[in-house]
Amino acid sequence: MQDKVAIYCRLSKEDGDKVTKDDNSESIQNQKLLLMEYAKKQGWIIYEIYTDDDYSGLDKERPAFNEMLHEAGLGKFNIVLCKNQSRFSRDMEVIEKYLHSQFIFWGVRFIGLVDNVDTGVKGGKKARQINSLINEWYCEDLSANVTAALNTMKRSGLYVGYLCTYGYNLDPDNKHRLIIDPTAAKVVREIFELYLKGYGIASIANILTEKQYMTPGVYKRAQGKKYSNPAESRAGYSSKYGVWSVSTIRRILREKTYLGHMVQGREKKISYKSNKVIKVPEKDWIVVKHTHESIIGEETFNKVQNRLGVKSSNFKSHGEEMPRAHIFAGKVICMDCKSTMQKRYGRNRVKYLKCALALKTKNNECTLHTLRMDVLIDEVQNCIHRIIKNYINDKKNVNNLLKLVFDKNDLLDDVEKAKVSFAESLKKREENADALTSVYIDKVKGSLTEQDFQIIKERLHAEMVQIENTISSTQEVILHLESKIRVSETNEFKFDSCIKFIDLSHDMINDFIDHIEIGEKNDNGEQVVNIHWLF
Repeated sequence: MQDKVAIYCRLSKEDGDKVTKDDNSESIQNQKLLLMEYAKKQGWIIYEIYTDDDYSGLDKERPAFNEMLHEAGLGKFNIVLCKNQSRFSRDMEVIEKYLHSQFIFWGVRFIGLVDNVDTGVKGGKKARQINSLINEWYCEDLSANVTAALNTMKRSGLYVGYLCTYGYNLDPDNKHRLIIDPTAAKVVREIFELYLKGYGIASIANILTEKQYMTPGVYKRAQGKKYSNPAESRAGYSSKYGVWSVSTIRRILREKTYLGHMVQGREKKISYKSNKVIKVPEKDWIVVKHTHESIIGEETFNKVQNRLGVKSSNFKSHGEEMPRAHIFAGKVICMDCKSTMQKRYGRNRVKYLKCALALKTKNNECTLHTLRMDVLIDEVQNCIHRIIKNYINDKKNVNNLLKLVFDKNDLLDDVEKAKVSFAESLKKREENADALTSVYIDKVKGSLTEQDFQIIKERLHAEMVQIENTISSTQEVILHLESKIRVSETNEFKFDSCIKFIDLSHDMINDFIDHIEIGEKNDNGEQVVNIHWLF
């Protein structure tokens, strides 16, 4: 009976040698020609040629590989022919399972042409096991070196991923740099603005969905990027634009990348043999500050983080389409137990603030400390008006403010100069990281001796330390100057908004008030209201 042979060809991503992105590699074609010619000389019938291109030898989910194994178990052929054993697998466990167990049970012979591996020849088992061990060591060393090189790039502030944070794109001239995507960045800013205006996370998700803004996943696919999210299909997200979720909004509001910081290393593989990843604690993330243009200012971001840390109740006001938090949400607490004061309705839909602990325990652990919302609004507005009157009547205060605003132009010039120097240092850091990566790769390929590798690596590391020191000092200068500018802008804004304001707003309360304490009424009906200002 004539032998039937299955030819298996594989090329990993690291092997390269591509003609075009979508074509089979030239090396795959060479493998096919070599193995077909050999099978023909042996007089074997070629049952099928199985090809996995761009797959690692450690990957157990290779589609053509698994199809071949399935048909081997069905007895479709009795020989598996590869260029060498490592093309079949670099995993010692897989070699043992199939070459030394299943193939014997199925009556299948394995041949590695170039390295003379043949399970039909007795006495070659130890050699095959040694080969598989060497292949596994190679993969382990390669993985460790690649990981080290990538971490060096990450610590240098270079982006190493394929898909970047929503709101940014990869710079077409530099794939390791982020640039703002105007369309997505506009949505990000709107999310932060809505949240600071008092809208809850669920409300914001509903607003974006109703406005038919594409969700981040849909938007990425619309740009032609390969992106899939199993949660979308499970949740029934069949809409053209997708449905915004609470988790997406919360993740965007927490995202430090919008401050202009490069945040990477949030996940890691559990093993070089597996594609499974686990989350890394936030304290171990790799964060490099000020590597790209920010979408959200630091002051706005910090306000949002403060609000996220405080639960604020939502209610649906008459005439409003979406639930919205009241203007004092998260700012008013009980003077006695320090619990948050929650909104409740009285007769004729009059709004009251009441102690959350008292409501929860039915007055067993605290009393209600009830205060009408409109009374508190009037009290705060009157206080702010008095402050404004005292401030603008003091000419010295006004002159100091005008001087601070006037000096801002000089500060802006200094910031621009520092940013130019910062950009030059970032470029040097990137060039150094590229050189270091190339050295690691050369070492793995064997084109660089261990001694030469150590000499070059130490020199590049020394240069990197010097560059990092320059970047760090320049960052401190920029941060100091920008802080002075923010003080100028904040005072200018507060001064202007205070003079012109008519009705109290959520933004004003965030700008001026740290928190408000509400006391319980005494026997005379008097009630203490302590306002703790941010100035």
